[in-house]
Amino acid sequence: MNNLSTRKIIIPFLTVILVFSCFKKSQGIKQSDVPGLVNQFLSMHVQYHVFNDELSERTMHNYLNMLDYGKYYFYRDDINTFLKHKDLLDDDVAANKYDIIFDIFMVYKKRFAETMTLFDQLIEQPVDFNQDETMIIDSEKIDYAGTKEEMKERWRKNIKLQLLNYISTGQDMDYAKKKLRKRYELLKKRVDEITTEDLLAKFINAYSMALDPHSNFLTLDEHEDFKISMELKLEGIGVRLKSEDGFVIVESIIPGGATDKLPKEIKLVPSDKIVGVAQGDDEPVDVIDMDLRDVVKKIRGKKGTEVRLTVLRETEDSKRPERMIIPIIREEINLQDSDAESDIYTMENNGSRSRIGYINLPSFYQDLERGKTSAGDMKLHIDNLIKKNIEGLVLDLRGNPGGLLNEAIDIAGLFIDNGPIVQIKDGRNPPHVIYDNDNGIFYDGPVVILIDKFSASASEILAGAIKDYRRGLIIGASNTFGKGTVQSYNPLSVGAIKVTTHIFYQPGGTSNQLNGIAPDILLPDMSAIWDIGEDKTTYALHWKKIQSAPFKRVDAVNDGIIKRLTLSSQGRIHNDKKYRELIEKINKFKAQIQDKEISLKEESGIEKQKKKELEKNMRKEQERKTIDVENDLFLKEAFNITNEYIRMTKK
Repeated sequence: MNNLSTRKIIIPFLTVILVFSCFKKSQGIKQSDVPGLVNQFLSMHVQYHVFNDELSERTMHNYLNMLDYGKYYFYRDDINTFLKHKDLLDDDVAANKYDIIFDIFMVYKKRFAETMTLFDQLIEQPVDFNQDETMIIDSEKIDYAGTKEEMKERWRKNIKLQLLNYISTGQDMDYAKKKLRKRYELLKKRVDEITTEDLLAKFINAYSMALDPHSNFLTLDEHEDFKISMELKLEGIGVRLKSEDGFVIVESIIPGGATDKLPKEIKLVPSDKIVGVAQGDDEPVDVIDMDLRDVVKKIRGKKGTEVRLTVLRETEDSKRPERMIIPIIREEINLQDSDAESDIYTMENNGSRSRIGYINLPSFYQDLERGKTSAGDMKLHIDNLIKKNIEGLVLDLRGNPGGLLNEAIDIAGLFIDNGPIVQIKDGRNPPHVIYDNDNGIFYDGPVVILIDKFSASASEILAGAIKDYRRGLIIGASNTFGKGTVQSYNPLSVGAIKVTTHIFYQPGGTSNQLNGIAPDILLPDMSAIWDIGEDKTTYALHWKKIQSAPFKRVDAVNDGIIKRLTLSSQGRIHNDKKYRELIEKINKFKAQIQDKEISLKEESGIEKQKKKELEKNMRKEQERKTIDVENDLFLKEAFNITNEYIRMTKK
């Protein structure tokens, strides 16, 4: 480790002295707060307890990405100079000196001013939307600009894309340029208003996210926003959003929300990029490069009001993302709309019939106002299905983002006698084992669990326990999401910290963290195309296997059964024309998504008319259908597998 006194200062010392006069004064985090915050994270974190060179380098990369995630400002030489300091940030904190943080920002402000001059030149130039050129929107796939000409070309395409977003909503070029100029005037104002406290907060957040993607520092304002989002009554559209490469992206759909009730063909889906937000019939506001908090504020609103989202969406019929305008009526999330639902699917078997129970569980909930829980509802549904003489049960956890852990434990207990359901481990102590202590099995028949990439958290706990006990069969299009960590939220005088404190483990000693729960049988489905999951996040935590908790396997499933069912399923899929066509679509779509390019060519009049017709149909009510094997080939084949599994258990 180099001595602090011998370090090379990136910006001349005079600039370092003057830098503090360039910032507006405000209330918030101070330099003296930083070491204490760093140590508080380390004292609580599940894996990291020392601020070392590895975390220092990660923090540097995070900080640079926060300032210039799209690579539109810094040059390659700037970054190479900054990175000479990459493994020294831990020493800076120890010495309570943060010159490098302010030095980097001063370079950023200089580059920002240069690009605003470039913007003023480029916005005056004519734009040809008939030219079919593309730009890569994944910043990880491009390097920083090496020359001024390279930066100019990058900004030319960036401006063209943003103008196209305005024009695609029906505006003319003069209007689009006027709005874009205004947008960058506001952006310049925001950059000018950045305070020393803001930069220190960015640094702490860059450090916290170097620990893992779920540890964060929140300013006082962000803490207040978080408290609002945690209220029981949330008026909005019912989606979880994230920010990536300057885009606000749909991460998941909240069951029971306004978006969840839209017709399937226009419902927001994970990976949709929101590029514009309009209030009712008002003009849309471009939200590319806008802070996530500001975008969320524009989307939130009073119950009964309309918000219109302009989104970019990957489609199977186009090589590039298409633009859609989706009107959504805001409402309170109605927990009743996310209740478990059940049905019975009847199948023919050589002249006889078998009855398969089906339960769709959208989340793991507890509604104190109605006196309802997901475990209680599950018990009622299963009891009702047993009375109707089902021979097996399919529990659908596809798209289930999780919820309350105790609900997952109680539901798992319906299928086993008693024993461990999950182990929780911090960074210092032996695992804490959580048991299902109810003696007896509520349902002892064949069980099949359906999962996908969007099954997360509590869904993974339940599916993992069923798999470890060999109590039932797990069928999925992919592994589950892979979120196997627990966070602690701690309010402070300067804001709040959210720290990852524990990792979940299955009874057998493995964890769903990072790679999720793997299905016993893989089935093709469109959900598998989305390139999401904990393993796709930056600096996701890894884990080591721990000792198995003592439990007795049920062994209702074994390798022989899985192999026979897999071979039979593959044969059916191969002979099913619709499934073969679906597989072709999946392969095509995967290639498009991996392409990470977007077209800068204006859509034809025919394409625009198609979108207008689609928008007219958006308000049509769609009945929630529990079982729809005609449109859900995955579910259809899952029932085929379940039927064959039931026959095997009877032999």
